[in-house]
Amino acid sequence: MHLLRLLLLFAALLPLSAVSDEPAALRTDNLDSRLVAERTAVVPGEPLQIGLWLAHDPDWHTYWLNPGDSGLPTRIELELPPGVEAGPIRWPIPERLPAGPLVNFGYSGTMVLPLALALPADFPDDTLVIRARADWLICKVECIPGDGEYTLVLPVTRETAPYSRWAEVFAAAERRQPRPAGAPALIDFTDQTVELRLPAGLATAPGADWIFFPATPQVVSNTAAPVWLDHADGAALVLPKSDYFFAAPGQFEFLLASGDTGLLFRATPGALPVADPAADRGAGTTAPGLLMALGLALLGGLVLNLMPCVFPVLFLKAAGAIEAAGDRAVLRRHGLFYTAGVVLSFLAVAALLLALRASGEALGWGFQLQAPAFVAGLALLFFVLAMNFAGLFEFGGGRLAGLGQRLTEGRGDRAAFFTGVLACLVASPCTAPFMGVALGVALALPAPAALSIFAALGLGLALPILALGWVPGMARLLPRPGPWMETFRRVLAFPLLLTVAWLMWVYGEQTSVLAMSWLLAALVGVAFGLWLLAAGGAWRALGYGTLALCLALPLLRAPEVTAPAAPAAPAAQAEYEPWSPARLAELRAAGEPVLVNMTAAWCITCLANERVALSTATVQGALRDKGVRYLKGDWTRRDSEITAYLESFGRSGVPLYVLYPGVGREPVLLPQLLTVEIVQQALNTL
Repeated sequence: MHLLRLLLLFAALLPLSAVSDEPAALRTDNLDSRLVAERTAVVPGEPLQIGLWLAHDPDWHTYWLNPGDSGLPTRIELELPPGVEAGPIRWPIPERLPAGPLVNFGYSGTMVLPLALALPADFPDDTLVIRARADWLICKVECIPGDGEYTLVLPVTRETAPYSRWAEVFAAAERRQPRPAGAPALIDFTDQTVELRLPAGLATAPGADWIFFPATPQVVSNTAAPVWLDHADGAALVLPKSDYFFAAPGQFEFLLASGDTGLLFRATPGALPVADPAADRGAGTTAPGLLMALGLALLGGLVLNLMPCVFPVLFLKAAGAIEAAGDRAVLRRHGLFYTAGVVLSFLAVAALLLALRASGEALGWGFQLQAPAFVAGLALLFFVLAMNFAGLFEFGGGRLAGLGQRLTEGRGDRAAFFTGVLACLVASPCTAPFMGVALGVALALPAPAALSIFAALGLGLALPILALGWVPGMARLLPRPGPWMETFRRVLAFPLLLTVAWLMWVYGEQTSVLAMSWLLAALVGVAFGLWLLAAGGAWRALGYGTLALCLALPLLRAPEVTAPAAPAAPAAQAEYEPWSPARLAELRAAGEPVLVNMTAAWCITCLANERVALSTATVQGALRDKGVRYLKGDWTRRDSEITAYLESFGRSGVPLYVLYPGVGREPVLLPQLLTVEIVQQALNTL
């Protein structure tokens, strides 16, 4: 009898064991996660809720769509069978997460981030296999990046599937889903505030006890509570602008929530009579903002001619301009071709950058020098130019135009154009004064407006050469051509070789010593191939083969890139810590002053600032005396966290220097060109 009871009990438990036969939760730092579904099966033609289930350890949290003052939103990437489509994450109402002087938005405890799946009615398979990858940032005081890969297999049925054991967490997430408010709100901007007018006639009327969450980042302050104003035609909210506000958005989304009830608003620009009769002062903010950004871009491009990263191309431009100095018509024509090369190249790089960002890549200005293959190609190109200038070989005619001379039959138009292309390639990693804000605005604007800003930047860079042929008297400032030019041509090879040495170092920082050795061997092979070409005759075929092999070898070889190394520092600069969002948040929460230096091995301006100012004994001593913690972030390789940090200050490239004075005081941006005096003056304000 006892044996029979045991057998019956075992038989009753068999279905339960089958139901629970699913992968265990993925355990990472302070978080359990898994991919789950609301139902036990999927019905073709009917929607299905799946989601990333997160169970945080006590006092730990991950982040919302807008993480707030720090943090990163959780991301989910799905791999689905053909015909199956997934919607975006349906973000539940978050929590406000104060962190010292900062406020973040996110989730703690147990939560599921749901997505809606849609199967076609003619889905042919008996099972649905869903693969997913997710990444997140989980924080307490310190922050830890995490990621996971998941597989979920569901049977396909033609009948209504029962709810799974995860139905309750989906129901809890559904209760916390904000409802669209319906009618749009209105938004207006003053010098210091953002004013929001709620639509009249809402079924649920939010009030001052409701919590405000900005879904669109970097528009309003995350820390300040809104000031509510009641009017006969509806309520209005007034909030201070974000410290990182740079341009008025075309649309602003925000959430008002009370408990599990939330309303999602989309605000469009419109004059709001909430503060005073002059409230329409915010109308048209976008247009003046664009005009100002265009002016800053033009000025920044002009100053870019003086930046160390553009010095090699200045030599190339000087050579062509001196040769044509006696012919104003040629100067004009070459100036136009050079300008076309610069502007079109800037537009091409900007279009690629905008396209990659639209696809979800976290990239900023100068992103191309984060690709080792591009750096290797640039090193090979400058090495060939240096060999040409040194007289090892001639592309044709012996004139200083060098590259492109044979293609232009002696007129040099194409040479001028491709010199402009080279100017863009070398200048693009740099950020000059004035252009940082302009690029930050550009990356927040629609593509046509953004491209106009990049075109203005290119025009500013080309303006001095363009002016030589069009401004009377400027050409007379150039030295007269003569026999000395052949010697001058040879001299120009050496700064080009120094540029090659710099690019080799950048390539080695990004890859390894072995990969850099392959590139160095390729340079030697290129010199040998050029020598064979100069010999002529039957040696030319061997020369072309040698060049093809040497040019392709470092580009086709996939170097083994290890984890990002800390940025190289000279002996005088040993007192810094690697930057991370967690370390910065920890120091700020402790009230310590912090100096952040965002740099990259390929940014000559960054390296010059470190040599001239930051690495000096005077600045290092001042940092110690003031008790300032020095953090350095290395953007030599792609780093989405550094990209997000740059964007939080409206920047899209390095260098960036930020001084955090301490509790209760706003961060201070230092200039992009530093001196010892500038840094000392900033530190003396502590």
